[in-house]
Amino acid sequence: MKKNITGVITLVLVLGFAGMADADTVELDLFGLGCPTEFNWYNPYWQTDFDLGTGFIEISHVYIDWSGQITAALAQELDSQSLEPIGEPFPIGVGCYASMGYPHRTEIWGGQATHPVPEPFDLLSEIPPGTSTWSDLLDGQGSITIGYTEVVGPYLRYVEHGLIDISSATLIVEGIVPEPASIFLLAVGVFGLRAKYLSHQLKK
Repeated sequence: MKKNITGVITLVLVLGFAGMADADTVELDLFGLGCPTEFNWYNPYWQTDFDLGTGFIEISHVYIDWSGQITAALAQELDSQSLEPIGEPFPIGVGCYASMGYPHRTEIWGGQATHPVPEPFDLLSEIPPGTSTWSDLLDGQGSITIGYTEVVGPYLRYVEHGLIDISSATLIVEGIVPEPASIFLLAVGVFGLRAKYLSHQLKK
């Protein structure tokens, strides 16, 4: 009986791990989950949970592929003593960020050089893994936030806030996913092993 159990284990390992995983890229259209196309001071962020539909053995990279345009804000300097406005208003860049929790965050800034005309962007931005190396995303489930951000300072006031228009936003995850056939073989092997074990127990 011990020999039979050993044979089942060996078969499961050989068949399962012979082709257990394959590199893959999974893409998720955030517009399909309800991501808005416009972000500003009054509509600063959007958040959603997601399910990529597959698990991972290892994740190598996470990106957000997004495009759109950034309209800069107008700011004015304040006197450090009286806090009264001084000088003329000037354009100042604003930003948009994609975050999956600290420190998984990437940002883009712009608009200042082209103000009042919006500055276009079309970027593949990598979201950093931090110290967890994406262990929290291995089950294919997570949460993402898209948001608007501005420079904050004690001697600065905004005469006019900026605007982010997003025309596309796709979450991209690169990693190693288990092959369905291998998962099936492993499940069959484990079932066979359990059946052998129960049979052995009943004969005692």
